[in-house]
Formats: sequence, structure tokens, C-alpha cells
Amino acid sequence: MTSKLTSRQPYASPLERIQKRVRNKRASIPRRSATCLAALAYIAAIPSLSFANCTTSNNSTTCDTSAPSPWSSTIGTGPTTASGSTVTVGANAQIVVGDATAIALADNAIIVVQSGAQVKNSALTGNGTYGTGADTIAFRNNSTLTVEQGAAVISGGTEGNAEAVNPEGTGNTIINNGTIQGVHSAAIWFQNTSGSNTVINNATGVIEAPGNVMGASGNGAVDFTNRGQVIGNLVFAGGNDTLRLYTGSSVSGTINGGGGNNLLTLNGTGTDTLPTGITNFQTLQKQDTGTWTVASSMGAMGVTSAEVQQGTLALTGNNTQYTGAMLVDQAGILQGSSQSLPGAITDNGLVQFAQAANGTYAGLISGTGSAEKDGAGTLTLAPTAAGGNTYTGGTVLKQGVLSVSADNALGGTAGGVTFDGGTLQLGSSFDLASTRALSVAAGGGTIDTQGFQSTIAQNVTGTGSFFKTGSGTLTIDGSLVGPIAAEVQEGTLVLNGSGAQHTGSVTVDLPGTLQASAQSLPSTVTNNGLVQFEQNVDGTYAGLISGTGVVEKDGLGTLTLAPGAVGGNTYTGGTVLKQGALSVSADSALGGATGGVAFDGGTLQFGSSFDPASTRAISIAAGGGTIDTQAFQSTLTQNITGTGALTKVGAGTLVLDGANTWSGGTTVSAGTLAVGDASTSAASMTGATSVAAGATLGGYGTVNGDVTNNGTVAVANALAQFAGGAQGNFTINGKLTNANLVQIGGGKSAGNSLVVNSYVGNNGAIALNTVLAGDNASSDKLVVNGGTATGATTLKVTNVGGQGAAITSNGIQVVAATNGATTDAGAFSLAGGTTKAGAYEYYLVKGGVMAGTSQSWYLRNTVPAAQSAPADTSGSGTTAVTSTPAPGTPALPAASADPITLYRPEAALYAELPAVARQLGMMQIDNFHLRQGEQSLLSENGSLPAAWARVWGGHSTLSQSGDVAPGFSGSMTGAQVGQDLYASTTASGHRDHYGLFLGFGRATGDVSGFAVGVPDAAAGHLGISAYSIGGYWTHIGPSGWYTDAVVSGSSLVIDSSSRDGVSATTHGNAVTGSLEGGLPFAIGHSLTLEPQAQLIWQHQTIKDLNDGISNVTFSNGNTMVGRLGVRLAGVYEAARVTWQPYLRLNLLRSFGSTDKATFGGVTPISTSVGQTTGQIDAGMVAKLTKHGSAFATVSLGTNLGGEHQRVVTGNVGARWTW
Repeated sequence: MTSKLTSRQPYASPLERIQKRVRNKRASIPRRSATCLAALAYIAAIPSLSFANCTTSNNSTTCDTSAPSPWSSTIGTGPTTASGSTVTVGANAQIVVGDATAIALADNAIIVVQSGAQVKNSALTGNGTYGTGADTIAFRNNSTLTVEQGAAVISGGTEGNAEAVNPEGTGNTIINNGTIQGVHSAAIWFQNTSGSNTVINNATGVIEAPGNVMGASGNGAVDFTNRGQVIGNLVFAGGNDTLRLYTGSSVSGTINGGGGNNLLTLNGTGTDTLPTGITNFQTLQKQDTGTWTVASSMGAMGVTSAEVQQGTLALTGNNTQYTGAMLVDQAGILQGSSQSLPGAITDNGLVQFAQAANGTYAGLISGTGSAEKDGAGTLTLAPTAAGGNTYTGGTVLKQGVLSVSADNALGGTAGGVTFDGGTLQLGSSFDLASTRALSVAAGGGTIDTQGFQSTIAQNVTGTGSFFKTGSGTLTIDGSLVGPIAAEVQEGTLVLNGSGAQHTGSVTVDLPGTLQASAQSLPSTVTNNGLVQFEQNVDGTYAGLISGTGVVEKDGLGTLTLAPGAVGGNTYTGGTVLKQGALSVSADSALGGATGGVAFDGGTLQFGSSFDPASTRAISIAAGGGTIDTQAFQSTLTQNITGTGALTKVGAGTLVLDGANTWSGGTTVSAGTLAVGDASTSAASMTGATSVAAGATLGGYGTVNGDVTNNGTVAVANALAQFAGGAQGNFTINGKLTNANLVQIGGGKSAGNSLVVNSYVGNNGAIALNTVLAGDNASSDKLVVNGGTATGATTLKVTNVGGQGAAITSNGIQVVAATNGATTDAGAFSLAGGTTKAGAYEYYLVKGGVMAGTSQSWYLRNTVPAAQSAPADTSGSGTTAVTSTPAPGTPALPAASADPITLYRPEAALYAELPAVARQLGMMQIDNFHLRQGEQSLLSENGSLPAAWARVWGGHSTLSQSGDVAPGFSGSMTGAQVGQDLYASTTASGHRDHYGLFLGFGRATGDVSGFAVGVPDAAAGHLGISAYSIGGYWTHIGPSGWYTDAVVSGSSLVIDSSSRDGVSATTHGNAVTGSLEGGLPFAIGHSLTLEPQAQLIWQHQTIKDLNDGISNVTFSNGNTMVGRLGVRLAGVYEAARVTWQPYLRLNLLRSFGSTDKATFGGVTPISTSVGQTTGQIDAGMVAKLTKHGSAFATVSLGTNLGGEHQRVVTGNVGARWTW
């Protein structure tokens, strides 16, 4: 933008040329010559040669160039003009008025002055339609004036307050593409005292005035856009104004933002310079993609907040004292030097230091943007703020030197440093933040440590050359990534990072030593000396090491050697492990196959499942060694030698198939150490062995030494790694002290053996697989060979397919004492005291019933018969001792003449289930009088004549004979509701009633039986719920005799819980039918005697259940119950109620087949069914009203023969007729 009038001149009509000559002569006209002034004004008011004819229709006025005369009258009436009026001054039309307003509209007006047209007045003293001066064009609110290219709006008179354009209100927009000129006044005047107006001066537009091109009567805001020329001063009033300057525009005079809080924006896509002398703009914004140079101090401009939104803002003035805000947005560039940039910059884009000479910038740069060093000079960033610079977009070094004495001078720790021809110079000993990315572009880069020391923890990436200069030490903990050609020109370079992706060249020559780590060692190293991995943090080296030298692992971290080249590393000097861990995923990572591995304090870690070369010697020095398999499996076939100790760590498996001779002992800290696989049972190791918690020792081979186990000792295929393999043995030629778990059982079969010289149980456990069946069933074993078994150990037995069977001899052997071995009486116990299979309860005993078995241990499910010990068949001359139950075994019955079978409590619980279900069904069906009360109550006819309901409950005690002699003691309750659907009476007095009923019954109580060898022992709790629906037909003869038939179906829900906490649920169904009749005889004194007979049939089906121990199936036949009874009843009237007390005696007989509950498909438990029962009832029927009656009964029944039964019940019911 220029500050002087350019060669481009505004449009000048003949009238304007006359006016210009008049203005030029005004200075020579004496003030006293009023006549002369009037004459000059008259001349200026002469119209041009063009004409205008204006016509108005519906508030729209159009002016054209047609004859006969020019338009010289005011268009519009000012404030009284209709809102929304429009005026179009057509191309080349002329409106020329004298001392008056040419166009005077009100609100929402639209005025267009088309190309070549002119609107002009010659105001002298007029006030115009608004009383604010005879302005050329005036309007009030929310109106738009458009002046097209080549058009003009001119105020040509001498009146100082008659402007070319005067918006009287707010919300107006002036768009100028032509000329707006005030000859003796401002070109534009804003009359409003509040609100805002807009001026847009486009590229062809000229706004001209002899002084200030615009003014205002109040503090209304103005938004002024300049793409063209402003001839005169651009001075704003007291509002919050906005000035938008575009590249290529010009303002010839001064620019003053006036009062208020004002905004200056620099726009456009070209390049321009802002003139000096601009004042009173509090906010400066650089917009669009162009470049603006500001030579003035922003403080002198009044700026308190500057922002680069787009493009480039170049500051060349002295802004070191500027204290306002300086913001660079993402698309913006702020350019300057240490001398021209302000002391605080919020950089979200780019701050570009064009530093040709040396200089220091002590300000603060913050934000998310970046900084760039250009120019040949040295720029020192020395922020005085406590936290230093905080910008996070990084730093680019293109030219010269950037010197810093602290990492925070380079911005936030997430900001990177990019080398592209420049040098980073360290001014003190400090470390670059590990999160700061470093890259070397094609221009290359240098780090000059001078005499200091520094550490770079992150990667250095790129394609250029990287140089180390200065006498100090540079440590790189990160990686050199890409084809960087690294060169140490001076001082020391220590590489500690990951150089796996470095494709450049690095050569290590004697006598120098390259100290490095996996993270920074280049990808290709020729090593003829020593490459020392000082690996204090974990890292992976994927490069290639060749030569004749040695690789040594130091430092506490883990170094992973993972050469990417085919064939791996080829160095032949061997590998020494002194500290930390060396992790490899292939044998070739350890160099040539003849290079040994020497442990002297370090760890070899496997990164995959592989087997080291058998030609690679392995030794363990005094410092010891550790092998970490992690989660992998590896097999060593060579013999391990040395005097040190071996420690096995990692969750995986190490298999030793050699005859190993190292003598320092072994600790299995984690994972699995297997001595011998299924094909190398001759494998062995020597020395004391300790197994830590969570770790495992096992295999098919031999340990020659004592073993202390706090983890797991697993035999053969009990190791997860050998699962599916053959059964086998594991031998410990020493003493096994077990404080945790010995896992002998593997998979789902039995037959493994653990052979030890001696065994000490330290409250540990031994897990075995056993087929829980009869004598000599297959089982895993602990074999104590010639020594002793002491302490305390719990045997955990897993049943692998056994369905239970009665033991008749020694039982199932689980601990074998051989070659004179002895076992303490309390050495072993069974987890839980007993274990279950099928229908049986197994327990652990020391000693069998046969001679020579006294020190071995067996599982049994019978108490042997009391008898003299048999002769020793082994020829030793000894006899068997009495079997001794293991500690923790529940009390067993004393031996008798016959073996006592130990059924588990659940056998009695399930065996009693069918009997309880039948009894519940009997109580639900019951008999006619308990449901309906009395024949005489059934007297209705028609549909739905009556309804009835009853509740019942009582206590039942049942006992059956059979294998487990089960019994039940508990409550049985229920309720029924019924509805007569239809009733009719014949002419002869016979009545029939048909109906339906719904019912619910619940039996709950305790079950006892023959459990674990004890008769009538508590077995558990049983509950049965029955949901029933049924129908009935009742026929009553004229003399009161009756026949009653009932059919009911029930759904059963069965739940049980044994005394041992074994729970099970199942379901079932039952169908019950009853046919009953009675014939009353009058015997005098209002008494009747009624013989009765009833037959009840039941069929039930109970689904299989599985309680987690065994599957149980039920086989139950149909049952029949016959009842014969006699009922003595009376009839009495009292208090208008008919009372019918009665007493009844019944004899019941149950018939049915034996119930069976079969366990595991092999062991049926049979229970007898059937008994004869006597019963006595006492009841009362009361007809309370014409419609309602009630009845109640109490009953006592007890068996007279057969299975025990005692039942006490009560029944209460009611009947209602409609």
C-alpha cells in the first residue's frame, strides 16, 4: 500500500473540471468578495451536458439519459420516504441539484449509481431533508449504496457539512467501485451515535476529500475495506472500528483509528508495505496469503494485540519494547530478527528468524508452531522466562548457528529439531528432551558440543550427513534412522539408542572403542575389537555385526540381538554375559556357531522358541548365569559345564537333554525346567535344586540331588509342554521337600509315577489322576524308594472316568513304599477328607488288607470286614496290619462281620425323591369331602353355578427300605381353587357336576438314610414344587350316594442340597387319577353312616440330574393306592346355620414297583414302595348362608405295615354358589 496518490486518477466530468478550477482559485479570492464567491458557486452548479429523466413507480425510481431536461429535483423526502424504496441511476445518467440533497431516502433503501452516471449537488447553506446538511445522498438505516465503476457521487458546494454520502443511521453498506468525492467536505459522514456501518472501497474505487475522507457525529462503529484509493486522511471516530487494507491499495494521508477498540487487518495475496504514521489501532491482524512488511513499531501504532492468521507478516522495526500480544496462527508466518521481534510470541504457525548478524533473542515463544533459523549469523535463544520457550512445533536449522544453553530454549519438549544445513551449538552441559524428535534433512547438520556433555535420548532420523564436533561428549540414547552418514569429527560419541533402522555407514577402528546400546548402534558394524553394549535400558539391535571381535553385554537392561541379515551375525570371538540380559530369537544372533557363550553374571534371554547350536560351548563361571525363556521353549542338547549356579526364569520351558555337570546348583525361579523329554529319559543334572513359587520342575529324566519345591514338580506329561505325550516317570535321587504342589497326574488318563528316595511334606499337595472304580483301578503314584515319607501332605485326586465300584480288597494304590521304605501315619491326607464317584464315598487309608502293604496308601469305599490278618503271600513272613484311615477322614463305622459300603449322602437324597413326589401328589388329589365338603352342598344347576377353594398342610414322615434306606421328614402344603363349569338335575333327582381346578403344592424337608456307612444319617435337604391342573365329575344320587372321578396333571420342580454342599436341580411330571364313591345310610338321631371306597393311580417321570459328580437316572413305575373307609356324620341346626360334624376311619393300601436311582449308569440304588396305612379324620361342614358354606378337617395317618409313614394334615375350604 502506498501513502501518496498514484498515477491512477478518478473520473472527472466537465462539471468536475470546472469545479476543480474553482477550487484552485479559492486561495486567491479575497474574503470580502462575497459576490465573487457567489458567482463561482453558480458556475460550479452548472449541469453537465448529459440528461436524466427520473420516473417513480411503487417506491422504485429509475433515472435514465432521455430528454428533455437534466434531473435537478430531490428524489425522496428523507425520513418520510417509504421504507424499502429503491433508486437506480442508469448508465451515464446525470442528477445535478443545487443547494439541496439529490437523493434522500429512509430505511431499507437500495441505491445504485451505474457506470458513467453522476449524482452531484452544490450545497451552500441548505440543511437537507434530515436537517444535517444538504448531503448529495442521504439515507437512514439498513440501506445499501452501490457506486459502479466509472460512476461518481460528488458533493460540489462550499457547505462544510454537506457530504457526498451521509448515512443517518446504522446497518448501512456503501460499496464503491467508482468515485465518492467531497470537494469542500468529507466524502462520507456517519450521523449515527451507535451501531455500525460498512464501507467497501474496491480496487477501482476512489474516495476523496481535501482533508479527512470521512467523519462521524458520534461513536458508531465503521467497518472500512480498502482495495482501491483513498485520497485524504482516513480518520475514524470513537467507535470500535475496523480497517481492512489489501495489497495494492493506497491511502494518501494519515490513518488514525480514533477512539474505541479498533482493528486493522492486512489482506490480499500480493506483497506490500504498511506506511508509517498509523495510530490508534489496538488490534492488528494479517489475513490472506500475501506478505505485508511493517516497518513501524507496533507500540507506536497503538497495537496491543497482533495476529498473523495467514501469509507472512515481516516486522522490520524495533519491537523489543512491545508488550502486547503477538499471535501466529497455523497458516501464518512471522518474520523478523532477534532485534525486530516482540518479547513474547504465541506461535501456532512459523516464526522465521532471518538472522544475518549475530544476535540474542531473550523473549518467550509459546504455542504449537515452529521456529526457523535462517541467515549466516549466530542466533542465541536465551529466554528469560523460568520455563523457557514452550512452542511445540519444533525448530528448523537452515543456515548459520543456533546456540542454546538449555533444552527449553528449543520450545516444548514435544517440538522436534530438524537439521537442514545449520548447526546446533550447545552453550552448557544439558540433555535434549527425550520427546523432542531430531531429523537430518538433505542439507545435513552438525551438533557442536564445544567443551560440554549432552545426551540425546531420542532417535535421529533423516537422509543427510550428521557430524559431531567439539571436544565434549555427545551421548545418543536414541537411534540413527535412515541413510545418515555418521561422522565423529571431535570428542566422544556414545550410542545408547536403537540404530536398527540406520542404513548409513559407521566403522569402528582400533584403538577406539564404540560404546553403544541397542537403540543407537548403527545397522552395520565391522567389529575387529570390542563392541561394548552398555545396556542400562532395554533395547533391540537389528543390525549386522561382523569381524573377529568379541561382543560383551554390560548394563542392567535387556539387549535384544535381532540381526536382519540372512545368516545373522558372523563375529567369531564369542559372547560374554556380565550384566543384564541378552535376548536372542535365533542362534545366529550369537555370531558364528563356534563362538561360545560364557555366563559370568548375565542372562541369556530367548525371544522365540529355538535350540542353540550343539557346537556352541556353554559354561557358567563363578558369577553364575541365568537363562530366561520368557514364554518360549528351547532345548539344550550339549552338556553345560562350570562351577557357577544356574537360574531359570521366564514363563516358558527350558529342556535339558544332556548329561550336565555344572556344580553350582539350580534355582527354578519361573516357568518350567524340564530334565529330559519323552525321547531322552537318560537326561540328568546334578546339584541341589530349588523350585520357587509359580515355577515348575519336571520331565522324564533324573535330578541327582535334593529338591526343595515351593512351586510345582510335574511328572512326564503332567507338564503342559508335554501334554498328550506318553505316561512316564520322573526321578529324584535325593530328598524331595514339598511345600506346594507335586503334579503327577497329566491329561485325562492315569499311570505316571514320581520316584524319590525320600519325601518330606511341608503342608504341600500331590495331585493325582485316578480312575475311581474298584480294586487296582489305574492311578498315578508317588513311589518312595528305600527312604522315608514324613511331614504332612494333602492328596488331591481327580477322577478320570471312574463311575464308582465297590472295593473288596486293598483298594486303589496312590502311594507305593518300595525297597524297605517307610511312611509316617500322618504323612498323607485326602483333600476334603473323602472324594466321591458314582454312588460312593472314597477315603484314604494307610495299609491294605493284603500282607506287605502296610506302608503303602490306598483309596477305599468300604470298611473291610473284621477278621484276622491273612497269611503273608509275599514270603516275608509278615502279616498285614489293620488299615488306618488318613488324618482328616470323617468318622467311619466300626468294622463288622461284613464289609460296610460307604455310599455318599447324595445317594439317599436322590433315592427318596420319588417317594416324596408321590406323597405330595396324593395330598393334592385327596378325596371328595376334603375338596367339596359334603354332597348336600352340591345343589345348583346351570353354567358356572359354584366355585370352591381349599388350603391344606401338614407334616409327613416317610421311611423306605432299600440299599440306602432313605427317609423324609418335613412339611407338605398346598392350595386349590375350583370352578363347577356345569351342573344339572334329572327329573328323578340325580345330579351331575363338572368342573376344573388349579393347584399348587410344596414339599420341603430333610432327608436321612444310610450315608457313609451310618444308618439314618442326615443326607441333605429336598424341596419339590408341584403346579397342577385337573378336572372332575361328581354324580349324586337321590338318596345322597355319590360317585367322584378326578384327573390331575402336575409339573414338578425339584431342588436338593446335600449335607456336603452338593446341589442339584431337575424337573418331572406326574399324572394322578382318582375314582371314589360313597353310600350313606340313616341310622337315627340325625346320624348317617356312609361306607366309602376310592382307587388312586399315579404315574411320575423324573428327568436325569447331574450334580457334578455323577449322572443320575430315575426309574419309577406306576403306583396304586386303594382306600376303604366309613364316615359317621350328623346334621344339626344352630344360630340359623346347618352344622354337619363327621368322623371318618380309612384303611389305605399302596401298591407299586421298586424305585431306582442309577448312578453313572452302573450303580442302581433300589428303594421299596408300598405300605398299609390307617387314618382317622374329624371334620365339620357348615352351611353359613344360602350361598356360602365352609368346611374343615384334621387327619392323622400312620402305617400299619410295610414302609413307615406318619402324616398329620389339616384342611380348610369354602364353597360359594352364584
